[in-house]
Amino acid sequence: MKSIVVFLSAVGVVALAGCSASADKPTAVQSSEPGKAAGKGAASKPVPIKLVAKRAKASKSVLSSGHPLSCVKVMVVNQTKKKLEVNPLYFSLTDTGGTKHDVSDALGQYEHEIGTTTLAPREKATGLVCGEGRFTPKVVAMTNPLFSEAARAEVA
Repeated sequence: MKSIVVFLSAVGVVALAGCSASADKPTAVQSSEPGKAAGKGAASKPVPIKLVAKRAKASKSVLSSGHPLSCVKVMVVNQTKKKLEVNPLYFSLTDTGGTKHDVSDALGQYEHEIGTTTLAPREKATGLVCGEGRFTPKVVAMTNPLFSEAARAEVA
């Protein structure tokens, strides 16, 4: 009985070690310049989800709270062979100081936000992603429906 418990414990440790090894790999940051890697851990080969971001100014909607907004226009291109879900809640912005900004507080407060959609292979979607407050966005990140990071890109 004791040997079975030891064996199952060993199997559990190996399984957990395998899971954590894949979780330690950071998502490569895609450069804002076409064909150029963004730095350490950057993608130099084609990525499954192409993410392009450029600073933008938003037009406030009738639901605006009056708070200032910092925005980027994003383009998501599905370069996989499967369908890709896109949702404004799947995005976050990181500023030049390294602070991550949640975009859910600003949803509905501006026009032309990226929509909730499913992209077929080679389809793309564009729209704005904004965070409340005045900051300079440096990196935009997109997660998948399970909220693990799927793509990151520098903001031009």
